[in-house]
Amino acid sequence: MEVKLMNNKKIATTLTVLLFSGSVLVVSAMIVPGFVNTSVAKSIPVVQDTGKQTLTSSKTPVLKVEAETAKTTVSDVNKELEQLMTQEEFQQIYNFADKPDNELTSNREMTEEEANRRLILQDQYLYEGLRPKQSLPLKPGQSEYYWDLDNNRIHYPNRPLTDEELLETTDWYYRLNYGLSKRNIVTPLDSKDLVQADAVALAATSVKKLFGADVSKLEVYANLNDAVILNKKSWLITFAPYKADTLRAQGKDFWQYNVIIDYTTRTVVDTTAANFTLKRTPISAEAAKAIQKDATWIHEATKIVTDKQGETRKITMAYLVDTDKNDSRGMVDVKMLLEDGSSYTAELRYPDKTLRCLLYEEAKATK
Repeated sequence: MEVKLMNNKKIATTLTVLLFSGSVLVVSAMIVPGFVNTSVAKSIPVVQDTGKQTLTSSKTPVLKVEAETAKTTVSDVNKELEQLMTQEEFQQIYNFADKPDNELTSNREMTEEEANRRLILQDQYLYEGLRPKQSLPLKPGQSEYYWDLDNNRIHYPNRPLTDEELLETTDWYYRLNYGLSKRNIVTPLDSKDLVQADAVALAATSVKKLFGADVSKLEVYANLNDAVILNKKSWLITFAPYKADTLRAQGKDFWQYNVIIDYTTRTVVDTTAANFTLKRTPISAEAAKAIQKDATWIHEATKIVTDKQGETRKITMAYLVDTDKNDSRGMVDVKMLLEDGSSYTAELRYPDKTLRCLLYEEAKATK
């Protein structure tokens, strides 16, 4: 069986999705290697928790897993890699990233059991210092499981991957992520810039407003990037419980929040709540037609913007967008145009109309 893993020549923004898919360092389920300066904050002064989220009775998702003290952080891993990685390794990564066609294929998919073990091992790698005995083979002929970078091919054995092999994969992705991050040099901050503490505070406030969640007991990951996500400098702030990957592998119910902030304007442009135990309900053709005629979806979205977000500018128009794409995802997107040309897009879960994310786009400056 031929399995395609990616189709994007800009591998510097997509390749590490396999490492952090679903983990605390995600933007729409993927980490962006260009993000650097990763750190973990221990606590933030915010308001109290408001209770457990239940989709049938509440519209306020609240994380209920308290953070523990992490032994290490991504920054610690990067410091380790700085000492261990050779120039040859960096060049190997750059050569692969720069290939005109770097779409990876594999002979099979990773099984659910393998994926869950990988999630747990990723946390042990990050927080407990667990390391593989050797590096991931990057050429054929060295092992049953290897990545053939010359031919864009991942070869899985006809057996379950061992913990050692999964650790080798995790280690390779950390090395890949670190290597690519060295290419993305973030301009040093000056006294007038949006510093990390202020960015985290803005993100915590946004999560509280929209989801009623107390993030003070969660791990906080703050990442600054010059251009990868918004084509300009931006902060990515993620709030998640300690060892979120392990919790996910165990099927535990928890929430994590991702917030993107425009560095220049200090504007929150994306606030997203994720819970990996939720089962999405695809929207059938019949249901889609009913949604088009159901004004309560637009009403709910506008209430979120006015009542929770606190927007005072007049909403001049509201309508459904991306319906074909979202039907299969079980999501309903409502775009709301403001009087000055700015806009919000609220993504609501089907069928309960709970908010998944709120996006904001400022009006384009007139020339």
